[in-house]
Amino acid sequence: MIQLATKANRCPTCKRLHRRSHPQNARYWVLIHLMSEKLKPAGEHYSPETWHQWAKSRFLGCDEFSLPNGKTLTIPKSSANLDVAEFNEFMEEVEAWAAERDVYLEDMAT
Repeated sequence: MIQLATKANRCPTCKRLHRRSHPQNARYWVLIHLMSEKLKPAGEHYSPETWHQWAKSRFLGCDEFSLPNGKTLTIPKSSANLDVAEFNEFMEEVEAWAAERDVYLEDMAT
C-alpha cells in the first residue's frame, strides 16, 4: 500500500520527503538480529548483515551491472534513501515474512 506524502513527512524548507527515521532503523535492526538468532535455513546460521542483504534483495529488488570481464554483478537496492513511508512498507513486508516463521518483535515505540 503506497501512502500519500503529507506535510508532516516533508522537509518544511525544501519539501523533500524525510528519509527513514532513526527509530524505524533501530526497529528494523532488532528484527534482523532476531531473524539471525532464530532462523537457521537448512541448519545454517546467517549473520544480521546477511539477512539485511537478503531482505533488501527480496523486498526492494536488485540492480545488475555488466562488468568489463563479461560477468554480471547483482547488488541489492539500498534501503538508506527510502523515505519514511517507503521504509515503513519495507519493514512491514520483512515483519510479515518473519512472522510467518514465528519471529516477532516485541511492541516497540517507533
